[in-house]
Amino acid sequence: MIKYKIIFIFLLNSIFCFSQIKVIEQKSTNVSLVGKISHTLADQTSGLSRKLPIVDPLTSLGNLDLNQYKELRKEANDIFKTVGIRNMSFLKGEEFSATLLFFEDKDKYLLTFRNSNYNYQNESIWLSKQTKEELYQLIVTELEKKTKYKNIEVVLDDNVVLLISINRKKVSFNLWDGYNFVQSYWYRLFKINKLFGN
Repeated sequence: MIKYKIIFIFLLNSIFCFSQIKVIEQKSTNVSLVGKISHTLADQTSGLSRKLPIVDPLTSLGNLDLNQYKELRKEANDIFKTVGIRNMSFLKGEEFSATLLFFEDKDKYLLTFRNSNYNYQNESIWLSKQTKEELYQLIVTELEKKTKYKNIEVVLDDNVVLLISINRKKVSFNLWDGYNFVQSYWYRLFKINKLFGN
């Protein structure tokens, strides 16, 4: 009888004992890679105009009351760090000079580029769908003009000021963090098309 009770208690315990861990599978349905520029093909400084003209002082970039990039950069950069971006590439371990990710839950794009002055540093900014399209159209229009040199200050969502530098057939992105300039590499139009998924 005691033997049956022990077996009964053992079976009862095995039925009511549940695992102490809960497995949560990682899903990648929220984030999708819109476009990218490989790091190996990004450094395109040949063909830049050496005699750059003097341009008017920048009016919006240094105005930290208007330019909120310094305040918002940490959150955007931290979000980028959490995404397994290398798993999205065709070649495993591929380094990116620039990426454009779409976050479905936020309904926003995250534009990230590698700082050409500091190779380890990525800088990210949020773009709405409309801002993404308008920014792309602006860049394409300016590159097609083949302007010798031009700086364009663009106020994006959340009052982030992006400085777009145009030099003949190339463009670079610049941000001011309150202390230093963060500058992307120089990109030709076909690279911009790849980045924006066009």
